[in-house]
Amino acid sequence: MQTGNNKEVKTEKKRGKRALVIVLSILLCVGAVLSFLQIGCIYADKSWTHFYPDYEMVDINPILSKTKWSDEDYETLYRQTGLTKLGVDGLRRRPDRILTIQKYFFKKQEIRVDHFNPFTYAEEIDDVIPMAQLEDGDILVTSTTRVSWLRYGHAALVVDGKSGVVVESISPGTSSTFNSASDFSKLANFMILRPKVDAETKEKIVEYAQTELVDIPYRFTVGIFYKKFPEDLKVSQCAHLVWYAYKKFGYDLDSTGGGVVKPQDMALSEHVEVVQAYGFDLDTLWS
Repeated sequence: MQTGNNKEVKTEKKRGKRALVIVLSILLCVGAVLSFLQIGCIYADKSWTHFYPDYEMVDINPILSKTKWSDEDYETLYRQTGLTKLGVDGLRRRPDRILTIQKYFFKKQEIRVDHFNPFTYAEEIDDVIPMAQLEDGDILVTSTTRVSWLRYGHAALVVDGKSGVVVESISPGTSSTFNSASDFSKLANFMILRPKVDAETKEKIVEYAQTELVDIPYRFTVGIFYKKFPEDLKVSQCAHLVWYAYKKFGYDLDSTGGGVVKPQDMALSEHVEVVQAYGFDLDTLWS
């Protein structure tokens, strides 16, 4: 009987050691992954560079006082403010705002990193950068948001340009909701994009987003583990939500056509025009 008991004891010890090895292996793997993600965060922090003009700020008042602007005037205004023709034309009656945008365009900013989810960060500034006049259906994008080293960016759809209301899928663990466009003006960079879509269709897209694209759970893996373009949207993420709204009405803003839609994919789409760029190199933008 004692021999049988010894065998059982030895077997139990082996099982215990095996379980301990498995637990330790899992902990080591988790620790390695977390360390890798943390190293990625440090790398991303150090690799960030904020764009500033490498040329002088000039007096644009003589241009703003003109009744008609030439192509050269528009180019000067773009280089001095980050506002394209769409942007400055939208503010033609507000030269004071154009001048304010110019001031902030050249102002050196202190960049800080905001941690708002595990290993999820965004580069922010203390100032609030004034924006061009938003229109319903405009798209806001930024490259500042990242998970560890992966700089994915962020996007939102403007549903009320006058009051600056957007529909936005913010982060894991949340559902899409109404938010303020001003959140983008606190980031270290942003672009306002205007899809080349007629006003009537944009009105339908905005109405659809307001009624059907709110309270959609966030899933980063949509397009991988979930269908990219289902009939009824059950899960989404920031760029996908905006893309889906336009795709529903026949406009595909995904410039790469991949499974996962990224903010950069929409920024590079031939179906959108830039209205304003802040914190991006004006020659390369987000290419």
